Amino acid sequence: MRRRLHRDSPVPVWAQIEDALAARIARGQLQVGDRLPAERELAKQLAVSRGTIRQALDALAARGLVERGVGRGTFVAVGKVELRLQDVAGFTGQMARAGLVASARVLRAAVVPAPPDVAGALEIADGVATLRIERLRLAGRLPVTLEDTWVPAARFPGLEDLDLRGSIYGLMRDLYDRAPVRVVEALEPVVAQKHSAAALGVQPGAALMLVERTAFDAEGVAVEYARDLHRGDRARFVVEAAATLPLS
Repeated sequence: MRRRLHRDSPVPVWAQIEDALAARIARGQLQVGDRLPAERELAKQLAVSRGTIRQALDALAARGLVERGVGRGTFVAVGKVELRLQDVAGFTGQMARAGLVASARVLRAAVVPAPPDVAGALEIADGVATLRIERLRLAGRLPVTLEDTWVPAARFPGLEDLDLRGSIYGLMRDLYDRAPVRVVEALEPVVAQKHSAAALGVQPGAALMLVERTAFDAEGVAVEYARDLHRGDRARFVVEAAATLPLS
């Protein structure tokens, strides 16, 4: 990059660095989740001040090309992830369609009694054993969604002992023959609390979208209740509707 910097150009040096990094991202030389060198290292490589590097990185962040976090460094951003509501493919399938690799960090997985709201959604009695799974979902290497999933333990015995880092819907389909085929979802804008902010890498009070979902199998039995928190700066929701009655 140093050889491409023109000190006598009317284009500021920071803008030249911005354009050079943006081009590397566009060509795939820097991929989603890749961490850029630290400001001090870039400044040394390019023989410019840290202030110049900071201007370039701030401009890239404003364009949504990188994500910056205090103490975490600068990463190539995933951009807006398109999530299609009422799509039973699940997070893994939706990321695959977007050309991104989905992964999960399991934060908690334990069999617990179902609280009243969860029991009502799953159409089971209060206190019945349910598997609660909390996972951080990543697109590439960047956190996008914090999932809080509840599954009836009796309908999926032993699920808690399996590898839960991949598609839970896939496990339901392949091992239990109870794949979700229909979902009912509700959206509500919320703000990040301390726990969700720390998990998703945002500041407390940042905009999140809460998606509350109940999934049903082919027999109409509820097989999952979930409350997913999506980063507002990383998710774009798409709803497809069709007329069920003749238009007047």
